[in-house]
This record gives sequence, C-alpha cells and structure tokens, in this order.
Amino acid sequence: MVATGPCQDSRVPQYYLDSQHRDRRHHLVKALHEVARRIANLAQNMDPHTLDSRASDDEWTVAQIIGFLRDSEREDQASLEAMVRIDGAKIEDRRAIHGPQERRYRADDVADLLWDFLMLRQDTEWILQSAGTAWRNVGMHPYRGEVELEQFVLEMSERDLDAMWRIQRARDEHRPRGAPPVTGAADIPSSGGGRRRRDGSGGGWHDAFDL
Repeated sequence: MVATGPCQDSRVPQYYLDSQHRDRRHHLVKALHEVARRIANLAQNMDPHTLDSRASDDEWTVAQIIGFLRDSEREDQASLEAMVRIDGAKIEDRRAIHGPQERRYRADDVADLLWDFLMLRQDTEWILQSAGTAWRNVGMHPYRGEVELEQFVLEMSERDLDAMWRIQRARDEHRPRGAPPVTGAADIPSSGGGRRRRDGSGGGWHDAFDL
C-alpha cells in the first residue's frame, strides 16, 4: 500500500475546523499585540548609548531595528488592507529592510518611531479583528505568487519575535560587566491589552496600557 500522507477526515464537523482556524487567528493577533508592547518596554528602558548600539558589528543598532519595524508595519498594513478588501489583490514586495541604511535612524528618533509603530500596530489589529471571512483571502505577490493572509500575518509575528530577540541581545551585550541579569516586562509572559500614550510635551512614555 502506498502512503498518501495525512488528509482531512470528512467526518470532522466543519464548525470544529472553523473553530480551530478562529483560535489560531486569535492567537496570531494576540501575539502581534503583546510582542509589540514588549519591544516598546525594552526600548523605553534603554539609554541613548544602548539605543545606538548593536549586538554584533554586522547587525543593526536598536534604533535601526525600531525604524525597520515602523517601516515594515506601514507597508504591511497597506498589503493587509488590500487583501481584506479584495481576494487576489496585488501586494507589493517588502522593502522596509532597506530603510535602516537609507534613513540612518538614531536614538533621537526612537520615541517617534515607537509611537508610530504602536499606533500602526493598533490599526493592524483592528483590521485583522474585523476581517471575518477575508482571513481566507490571498494577495498576489510579484515574486511569490499567491500569499495567504494568514501566512502573511504569521510572517509579521515572526519578524516581531526576531526583532525582540535582537534588541534583548543588544541590551545584554552592553550591560555593565558583573551586573546581574535584568528581567523586565519584555522578558516575562504578559496578558491583557490597552494602549501606551506619549507625553504631549514629547517628554517620554506613560504606562497607560496593561501588560
């Protein structure tokens, strides 16, 4: 007998399969929410020297990583809006990876970059939470062809996790010798939701959301 691999059991009720999809999508959106705020917590607790530092010579600085996340969110949000609106919509190639070198982000830029990133991410979450059956839609990428919306969102989540890991490494590499490890909000599980607001005077961040 030739093995044909796993297949969907036709006896499994459709409502159960739909429930599994909803659960997976819910967790994806929750991850987008929580990891973005952990990244913000990491960055707001760094001094300018650390923000302009990098974990190794061939990596971006923390400020450049934050700039990359902001630029990525902006272009990905445009693609998500297109896919939710029209199944099979054309989406652009991701070009935010060129931003850090072209714009030379520095520590002085980080407060504004973080604010933009978090506000864009909040809009992204709303788009996905209200997408409904559009979660089944695809976008037409110029090189990859069809890209499922759910796969696109998964790639955004993986990018967040990679960025957070690199920022943590930069923080740890520049910790004073002999100093104990720092455990902050970015290093521990979180739950809940909310928003972080920036001081109207530009003087910093206020803890206005639940983690």
